[in-house]
Amino acid sequence: MNVNVEANLASRPKLQDFKNYNRSEAILKKLYSMLYVNGPGHGTFLSLPFDQLIEHGTGHLFKWRRENPTPEEIELTGRGCADPRAVAELANAGGYSAYVLHPGVAAYASNFVKPDLPLIYKIDGRLNQPDTASIQSIIGDIKDAVNLGATAIGTSLYPGSDMIRKDMDRVATVVREAHANGFPAVVWAYARGEGVDNIKDTLYWTSTACSLAASMGADIIKTKYPAPVTDKNRDEYFAYIQSQEKKVKGIEKYLEFEPEKGEQLSHEQLVERVTYLTDAAPESFMVVSGGPKIKGNAKEELVEQTKVVMEGGAEGRIIGRNFWGVPMDEALDLTSAVKEAMKDTKYRRAFSRGTFTFK
Repeated sequence: MNVNVEANLASRPKLQDFKNYNRSEAILKKLYSMLYVNGPGHGTFLSLPFDQLIEHGTGHLFKWRRENPTPEEIELTGRGCADPRAVAELANAGGYSAYVLHPGVAAYASNFVKPDLPLIYKIDGRLNQPDTASIQSIIGDIKDAVNLGATAIGTSLYPGSDMIRKDMDRVATVVREAHANGFPAVVWAYARGEGVDNIKDTLYWTSTACSLAASMGADIIKTKYPAPVTDKNRDEYFAYIQSQEKKVKGIEKYLEFEPEKGEQLSHEQLVERVTYLTDAAPESFMVVSGGPKIKGNAKEELVEQTKVVMEGGAEGRIIGRNFWGVPMDEALDLTSAVKEAMKDTKYRRAFSRGTFTFK
């Protein structure tokens, strides 16, 4: 199996396409700022999210701590991990396409972050207790985002539970209000809820979440790296897909992309999985999360993941804990390695399509 990067990129949207989506000039300029001016550039995207403390709680504070910081250092950069001042320091130095914060943290961090770095204002959030929570609460508003000088509005969509109809109404409202006020809508799209708990990050459910987000008008979709099945969830996933065969002809094809027991997927097979995410949402830009904290050689793993994501056609990455969850020097080294991988000329995106005429 050969990877055809050029073909995979050909299926992706161009920024100029969004003019035909009824997007305002303000939205186009903000997308241009994130994709072409900041970060790796050339139509690619690398964002630093710091929205995890609401969902995960404050355990992240202890990932790393500064050794004997002075009062002046604490005032400017905090005591260590998961301090908004430390995240701001990384955001300022890392050269990202954007950074992501919740309302209260965004207001505080505005004292420390460079004003020209695009802010994605995450308007909603949730706790991870109970673990099956499958809808987020609105904790901000568009007016606040305007006052903070935000570049985009972020919101989360969770198919996979009986809350999905309510969630679709909620997210659709956020997307409409974002667009009406000149903001791109960035939709976090992945399955959550009691209906999919053990198979939530599988290829079928991840691509389904992306398709739903695109259908609702997402300009950028943030999604999960599509996890291959394991011995723990193989039977449940196969049973679910097979149960849908009569309703959805062709769905059984998803089973062909999973490894056999004990098998590891090749680089090419992992790239193919990403193409099914991007094919599910050809009208939206797509970025893939960094996932849980990496064990082992973080740089090698992040670079390999990035190559898989980019070769599959996605526009880039959104990486949080694997960047801000390590001390500053290490975080900048990892950021630089990922950016260098993304700057490969074969991943560059044209701003517009070639001239064409209707026959």
